[in-house]
Amino acid sequence: MDHISRPVIEDIKEDLVPLIEERRGGALQTILLDLHPADIAEFVNILSDDDDQKYIFELMREAGLGSAILVELPSAVRDRLIEDLPSPELADLVEDMSSDDAADLVQDLPEGRAQEVLQDVEAAEAEAFKPLLHYGEETAGGIMASEILAVDRNQTVADAAALVRSHGEELEPFFFVYVLDADQRLLGVLSLKDLVLHDPRTNAYDACDREPVTVPVDMDQEAVANIVRRYDLLAVPVVDSSGRLLGRITIDDVVDVMREEADEDLARMVGTDEEEFSETSVRRIALFRLPWILASLGGGMVSGLLLNHFAAVLAMALSLIAFVPVITAMGGNSGSQAAITMVRLLALRRLSRRQVASIVWREARVGMLLGFLSGGILALVALLWKGSWFYGVAVGVAMASAILVAVTMGALIPVLFKRLKVDPAIATGPFVSASNDATGLLIYFGVAILLLRFTGGTP
Repeated sequence: MDHISRPVIEDIKEDLVPLIEERRGGALQTILLDLHPADIAEFVNILSDDDDQKYIFELMREAGLGSAILVELPSAVRDRLIEDLPSPELADLVEDMSSDDAADLVQDLPEGRAQEVLQDVEAAEAEAFKPLLHYGEETAGGIMASEILAVDRNQTVADAAALVRSHGEELEPFFFVYVLDADQRLLGVLSLKDLVLHDPRTNAYDACDREPVTVPVDMDQEAVANIVRRYDLLAVPVVDSSGRLLGRITIDDVVDVMREEADEDLARMVGTDEEEFSETSVRRIALFRLPWILASLGGGMVSGLLLNHFAAVLAMALSLIAFVPVITAMGGNSGSQAAITMVRLLALRRLSRRQVASIVWREARVGMLLGFLSGGILALVALLWKGSWFYGVAVGVAMASAILVAVTMGALIPVLFKRLKVDPAIATGPFVSASNDATGLLIYFGVAILLLRFTGGTP
């Protein structure tokens, strides 16, 4: 089956819509079965009508591609497609999945439904993925597959090659044969290259890489992805605290993790949910965005209360209000830039306290430089525009101070969230914008009050 890129999927949608409306299942199957399951899933995902999505899925399920399509779909779409499936039929789909995909699906089901499905899954199939249900969804254990190819340390390269020939087709993809001791502890890995280059009579332990990169079963999935990226791995074995091999994580799983984490961070930076990227319903998209919009509304109301509180200051120097938008905007933008930088660094590696302090100090110095330049420019504009040193000093000092504080807060807030085990990406959304708006106003009017006292209330 040839892979078809998304632009082509969008193009054939126009040709298939009439067939869907007329419910011409045979013609639709003939066309769709020539596509890769990932492309069929993409086509299902871009359909705007829930009933049409379910219709196409049922056609593909009849053709034996139900499981392959489900694993490629966003969770929101997948959940809608299976919500009305009887448990025995859903169990059949689960049995056709790899252990990691099966565990992910079952974990996302309501508890009662999950138990019903588990009762209907054949014992041999359930044994492969049931242990995975005990691990957190975003840990190495939650994304690993339990199916592995392994030989004893006393077996030969020929034995490993025979194992690949007899069982390799069941694992997709696979890159290594693992060498274990009698207690299932990982001793090393044999790559496919090793199986080809070594004499078949060579002992498997002698031929293997005895220092493989491994990850603990409770490691966060983002950290796993970073390890795979750092060492250019095609697959990484997952071990418990005693070094026993529990499963494997392959590059396709890591790519999914990186995409999910990127979607999640991007969604939170702009104040929404990552599920929105695959959603077509206007109502659901609005519900995703509503909490963040309300958070922004709350921040705006705080800023409004501050303006009201400083009404007396504004009455003495009404022209101060002309510079409120630029000060709040510059503070918000500067803070968001620092927050995004810190979120990225926290995502790429685990930072020590010294490294965090160094980065915050660097961002503070950047804030001082940006504040000095921006404040100086705005001070000159205010002086020429209003013809009074009062506005130049008030606006310039407030701008410089607001940017410095915003950049420092932008760097510190993600670290604080990380310590509190909250996703730092939240810091770059409405939270930083709202907090910096309020902080900028406090600084601005605080400076203005001090200057008015100095001048005796005359701007």
